[in-house]
Amino acid sequence: MIDLDTARAEITGIVNAEAFAELFEHSGASALVREGTSEHVTASCLVIDPAAEAVLLNHHRKAGAWMQFGGHLEPGDVSLREAARREALEESGIGSLSWVSPAPIDLDIHELAGDFGTCRRHFDVVYGAVAETADLPRVSEESIDVAWFPVGRLPEDLMPDLVERLPQLYRATAEVFAQGA
Repeated sequence: MIDLDTARAEITGIVNAEAFAELFEHSGASALVREGTSEHVTASCLVIDPAAEAVLLNHHRKAGAWMQFGGHLEPGDVSLREAARREALEESGIGSLSWVSPAPIDLDIHELAGDFGTCRRHFDVVYGAVAETADLPRVSEESIDVAWFPVGRLPEDLMPDLVERLPQLYRATAEVFAQGA
């Protein structure tokens, strides 16, 4: 399981890290476990294809909307980045991902509806990865659908907070990828 010091180190220097630091101070290691508190850390991954200017999204069954891949931390996860990778591979069904950076591209805090049980607020650590649109996704049990979308034509039933954030997340991922390519 991810330890608190590893989680702290992974978000150091990222915008919005202060709220995460407060969560860690208040909840300790419980902030890294779904059952630990109603407010806890999750890890997610935005998968893009810069050549096609496309983003891979899943239509999440429980949320009822399109979003990046992600979820709760699990006992076998050794870092937030590895948790994001695991979630992206499980939920997308694609064969491989290329990471653009060891650091997160975004930190996001969002409230949850009653459909999410005892979860009330997620402190989401977002990483960026690259795949090719030729790498066809498969739908997992957690999703209704998984599909590539051109950044200029995103689905209408996108998670409300992603309407504004997704183009910025795409650009951040593409820029870091271009610097390392």
